[in-house]
Amino acid sequence: MALSTKKKQEIFDYYSENGFQHSTEQIVKRLNICHKTFFNRYGNKLQSIEIAWDYWQNLCREKWSRILENCNHSVEELLMILYHMYKTREFDTYYYEYTRDSRKYLNTSSYFYTIVYSILEKGKQCFHVKENLNTDAYTTFLLNNMFLIDFEKNKRRETLKFILNAALTERGMELFLETPFA
Repeated sequence: MALSTKKKQEIFDYYSENGFQHSTEQIVKRLNICHKTFFNRYGNKLQSIEIAWDYWQNLCREKWSRILENCNHSVEELLMILYHMYKTREFDTYYYEYTRDSRKYLNTSSYFYTIVYSILEKGKQCFHVKENLNTDAYTTFLLNNMFLIDFEKNKRRETLKFILNAALTERGMELFLETPFA
């Protein structure tokens, strides 16, 4: 039986507000359900976390796909995605930490991995990304940097320039430098 969006939203909201370190007793009390309902609905605590994380990933996909529709080129798309990944530290702190600590962003089926990979491949076709770039290896490199490095506010542009220099062509780097939010 598929779980309804309302029930996914319920567990997602709980973890968004409270984090993942609570017992099932605390969770069921807050959700105002019994243990049996919790286990019938979500399986176990780890499965409930996975349900919430998948739900969050889908929310990111929906939000970011709308943002990408307004981008002018692949470099701008990449910068927008990287910016929004960085902003998850502030707004989706528990999910960001869970993603970082579990390294789920490196799973090739995760949205974070697939979106960066597809933007890089698109950038190759537009000659903004180096044709000989190993997209798998660079996607891993880029995501590790985005999730593991805490960029200093006044050095973000220079740090991104350093990280992207390995992937972008000369034209891609020009587009990076022309993008005001980089």
